[in-house]
Amino acid sequence: MKNIAFYSTDFNMCVSLLMYLQNRYNITATTDLNVIKNIIHTSEFDLIIMDTEPSIKIEDLCKEIKSEIKIPVILTYVYKNQLKDSDFNIRKYVSTIFYKPFDLNEVSMKLSALVA
Repeated sequence: MKNIAFYSTDFNMCVSLLMYLQNRYNITATTDLNVIKNIIHTSEFDLIIMDTEPSIKIEDLCKEIKSEIKIPVILTYVYKNQLKDSDFNIRKYVSTIFYKPFDLNEVSMKLSALVA
């Protein structure tokens, strides 16, 4: 079974995605960004999903993951026009962005393609 790390500050989002994906993937979920930074460096993951708006901190983490860990990253968040520049900048470092509300079937298909 493939291993996915999931980060969201929204506990309910963590639980919902965990319940939806638990039969197909081993999910490690956290609401603490420092925890996600630590676990992706100490464990073997096939994919990282981050439910957070793009920022310099998130962009730096995605850049590090792409260059050092070399695993796909999916970013999910609510698109806002003031995030347009951040969205453009972070796209270089993530595999996919899903804007909320997103279709879980579409996310599931993308997950399957990225961790195949």
